[in-house]
Amino acid sequence: MSKLDLKVGDRFDMPEGPARFYEEWDDTDSTLWFAKEATKKRFPLTELELVEMLDLGTARRIDIFRGRDGKPRSCNDNPEFGPDEEHSPDAVRAKTFQYLVRRWDNTPDAKLGKTWLGKFIVDAKRTQPAHLNWPVKPGRLYDAITQRGEPGNRPLRLFRSRRGKSQRKRFGRFVDNAILETIDFYWSLRPRTHDDAYASFRAKIAEENARRRVAGEKEIEKYPRRSETIRRRINKTINRDNWARKYSVHEATMKFSGIKDSPSADEPLEIVIMDHTRADSWTVLDTATGLPLGRPTLTVAFDICTRVTLGYLISYEPASVYSAVTTLKRVVRSKSYVQHVFPDIDYAPDAWDGWGFPRTLLLDSGWEFKSPSFQDSLRDLGIEPIWSPVRRPTYKAIGERFFRTLNMKLFHKIPGAVPFGPTEARLHDLEPRKEATIPLGMLDELIHETIQMYHLEEHSTLGEAPASAWKRRLKMRRIISDNHSLDALLGRTATVRLTRKGVKFRRHTFHDAAVVSRILGPMSARAKRRDQSRSPVGSARCSAKIRYDDLDASCVRIWNDAEKPPRWETLPNRDRKFVYGVNIDGAQRDPRRELPIPISFWHADQIREYAEKNRINFRTDEEKWVARNRLRAKWEKTAGLLPLRETKDAIRGLAQSQGTFDQLVTVKSPPIAIEPSQVVFATAPSTPSGMERATLIPQQVAAYEREEDEHFQPKGRGAGKKGQAKAARTRREKAAEAAEERAGQAVENAKERARKAAAPDSASRTKVEVEAKLDRADIDKYLDEE
Repeated sequence: MSKLDLKVGDRFDMPEGPARFYEEWDDTDSTLWFAKEATKKRFPLTELELVEMLDLGTARRIDIFRGRDGKPRSCNDNPEFGPDEEHSPDAVRAKTFQYLVRRWDNTPDAKLGKTWLGKFIVDAKRTQPAHLNWPVKPGRLYDAITQRGEPGNRPLRLFRSRRGKSQRKRFGRFVDNAILETIDFYWSLRPRTHDDAYASFRAKIAEENARRRVAGEKEIEKYPRRSETIRRRINKTINRDNWARKYSVHEATMKFSGIKDSPSADEPLEIVIMDHTRADSWTVLDTATGLPLGRPTLTVAFDICTRVTLGYLISYEPASVYSAVTTLKRVVRSKSYVQHVFPDIDYAPDAWDGWGFPRTLLLDSGWEFKSPSFQDSLRDLGIEPIWSPVRRPTYKAIGERFFRTLNMKLFHKIPGAVPFGPTEARLHDLEPRKEATIPLGMLDELIHETIQMYHLEEHSTLGEAPASAWKRRLKMRRIISDNHSLDALLGRTATVRLTRKGVKFRRHTFHDAAVVSRILGPMSARAKRRDQSRSPVGSARCSAKIRYDDLDASCVRIWNDAEKPPRWETLPNRDRKFVYGVNIDGAQRDPRRELPIPISFWHADQIREYAEKNRINFRTDEEKWVARNRLRAKWEKTAGLLPLRETKDAIRGLAQSQGTFDQLVTVKSPPIAIEPSQVVFATAPSTPSGMERATLIPQQVAAYEREEDEHFQPKGRGAGKKGQAKAARTRREKAAEAAEERAGQAVENAKERARKAAAPDSASRTKVEVEAKLDRADIDKYLDEE
């Protein structure tokens, strides 16, 4: 037998919908049977299950109060009193009525007459508490007894005053409808304001009054005459649906939807965030010319578990596949280069030990991350990508917070900082372009030093320094067995044709006689026969996949899937002198390295277009060098004179000629005493202190384990609903045009046959006459056969 206070007919709001208590079975589990109000279908619940649902809030009992006649009455939906309302006048009134009603319930032979209730109130005042001093009239007490619950069930919330909490109909039907139309008018378009809505409302009233004057009826006199009334009515209808209707679904989500939890990780390198931002600082080309380059783009990858920065890239290339790929290369490689490339930094190995092979990359939905080339690179490395929701920066709030920290610690403190927007900067007389004195190389050094300091400071969320968290939590570090394979595996992907002349790509020829002679035969043997030349001496050819770096036009890497195991082969650019250029006033060589910097594909295209536009011969090496030098001189002039928006290409080209600190690592690093083949990886035994270093686990890249048919370019992001609708509309239009063209052609054919039939001399007069009598269906059939 259940001990719960349940009565037959009690209503409950359950996950399945409203239901009523039906009956109880006297069995072992005290089964309680409920019936759905919509379908009258019964379902059982044990007492323990019902109690658990009530505790979790998935089920709640709906209060039903019965009058003296036994019929159920609807209870009002007043809320409970809050902590700040215990001594309010409304609470005193409710407690006074509750006291009197409960005393009436416990009085034998109690009556409901007004005379009797008046005497009852006077007698109750002699003994009621002093703080329950609200004046009560017999009529109001009668309403409270009959409408506020039932004997034994008189909750305090039912006695709350309803004054001013129910909507009153103050205006006529036309005015109420006009107000509703005005509210709809306001939410229908973004530019419409409260004043526009009130003007529309007054226009409706004026139009109706004019109509009534013509009809001889009485004009509308009672209607809102202040715009504040319309504004309050509109504000009462603020909700997510109306906000999405007036503005957009995204803005409604950002305003009303709760923020979801950011992704979390339990181990270092489990989830790595990669994101772009525009640095809040200007830099200059070099200290000699002092040409301002503008605000560079910063790409950062950092670990979610420990908040350690794993790699970054700051450059004047737009956010692209190059930015993502270069940053990923720096994530995988060790940070030991810092002490050699930047000797002025007090490098501490434990302060920046963040590197390794990530398992998952959390990316936004930018085209550079969704591109087939980047997805193919991640598949080759065996890294799983996760894309955050579109236009939801809160999903990667950890990354956005790090950008703010970097701005506060570095970018807003150096010369040329951009701490404010354009309007506020003018008020503070700030001109970052004139104050920029930080070269790009020095900015790299400052970023390295700032990140190292950030790793040693206590993090508010972690409760410890990121470097300490990394050292404590890192138990196993996945690394790539051969770091040189990253240059081939990471890059943009394209499909080209391989012949005896090598590969032609973006108006460049990449060829190595020895490599082509070795791979062309086996690779062409796997190609389709119909793609081969029919001539016995024609060049063999086949389609192949290549990887290339946007900033390095010196070579491409072609995938040789005919070898076992397959591997990447390097084909150099045949025009090597044009790619590396010539030493002109030290512009193309770094004096610290004395190594040439290869030209980028974009830079090469700019030089070629500049030569064609200015009618400069572009055949010999000397002519190409002349065009390249003249374009460089033009960029240096325009970068300092013209407005920034007109010199983006010049800034990009000048910045590319400086290179990056990655190219200094191999030169500045000390020589290695042993060969890489002599290194043996082993598992270190545990130590009593438990502070052993993380075990290095060599990771074989997934590129050599993928199936042959997986090395084609993956499909990019599919078209959305708008794109699919547009494609369907285009197909329908083309089909209609084709049908119209066929009909017109059929008419012309029929006219032509009629003219031939009317000819006096025709060898096939009978046949033409018969054809001229063909109806439209025969004409269409004839055209289809044609």
